[in-house]
Amino acid sequence: MNKKQGDASKGIGVSKDEIEVQEDLGKRIGTKVVHAGEQINPHTRGITTSIDFSTTFAYDIADQWADVFYHGKPGFAYSRHANPTRAALEKKIAILENGEAGVGFSSGMAAISTVLSTYLKPEDEIIITERCYPGTRHLLNQYFKEWGFIVHFVDATDIENIKAKISNKTKLIHMECPANPTLSLCDIAEIGKLAKEINAKYVFDNTFATPIVQNPIDMGVNIVVHSVTKYLSGHSDVLGGASVSTADERAEIMNTAVYFGGVMQPFDAWLTIRGIKTLELRVKRHNENALAIAEFLENHPKIRTVYYPGLESHPQHQLAKKQMRGFGGMVSFCAGKSDKDGVDFINNLKIIKRATSLGSTSSLIQASGSMLYLEFTEEEKRSIGIHPGFVRFSPGIEDKDDLIEDIDQALSKI
Repeated sequence: MNKKQGDASKGIGVSKDEIEVQEDLGKRIGTKVVHAGEQINPHTRGITTSIDFSTTFAYDIADQWADVFYHGKPGFAYSRHANPTRAALEKKIAILENGEAGVGFSSGMAAISTVLSTYLKPEDEIIITERCYPGTRHLLNQYFKEWGFIVHFVDATDIENIKAKISNKTKLIHMECPANPTLSLCDIAEIGKLAKEINAKYVFDNTFATPIVQNPIDMGVNIVVHSVTKYLSGHSDVLGGASVSTADERAEIMNTAVYFGGVMQPFDAWLTIRGIKTLELRVKRHNENALAIAEFLENHPKIRTVYYPGLESHPQHQLAKKQMRGFGGMVSFCAGKSDKDGVDFINNLKIIKRATSLGSTSSLIQASGSMLYLEFTEEEKRSIGIHPGFVRFSPGIEDKDDLIEDIDQALSKI
């Protein structure tokens, strides 16, 4: 690959000076979500970031363009490499995650595949939590293994399982926590120490928690990834992803992204910037709703199991209290006695929508008997904690009492 073009990507990031300027606008997360990465337009005096749809950028002198495209001078030359609207979003997310620089991608899977491809080559080994987003699992099983990468799926709730898979070929550890869909946890900081000891990149999917609930970089993670489609944009109208890292890592990741081509479009970046302004408010509501619903479900006779880190009955509740600010907005549970009961339950819901995805203002729900993990064998489902009647629920920002009443009436019919 052309390293000069890769180096050109390094200039579009967040410098230490820029981070300090943003901190002057407020050190607390509720202020940062509004102002981080943005500034008053010097030409129009507008207070919101503009959408710049231009794919290419002109200069008075050819050498000025070359300085940006080839030699790392900050600026814009071609939107696949850098775009003003996307750059504003990248700065915002980087500041929220306490990182140096970010990359905006066309989807969460584009973020994950690009980051992993940047730091792995055939015969390298990756250790990943077995309870992870199915798309990540399929990427590794169906493509990375065929390309010669060695993949180890482990139960990451016990760090000893990770240690058992370490070899001199271990180059990367990939975790997500709370894990999709059973909301199991891993000790982020302890795994960070381990990754540092063996000189492995530590990549962490923070989609479920968001930077409102936890900042993995502060706990030893090298690179954070997000499906921006979920909580960050928050309104079910954006498809996007992001990574946050050091500026040097950003240059390496962006070099891959430029050639893979999966960068975020300006309009999606703008919608995400707008969505993030209410992120703290929305996540607080999601968390409040999730806890209230989990407590209701835990005491309901037709619910066998509830998975929610905020419940004292959760096996990792103390770990959640240690590394999270709040317990997240997702709840999973087993309804009735069979997959049919789970499907019947969600089919009887009136307010809550039967749809994939999560982190939206609207409540979304899926059942394993009809919408979730149908491609998995029964043995595979059991191995990652999916049992009959399993339901994954993403409470929206509706009134929690309306959601509980909807759940209660639907459960009464199974």
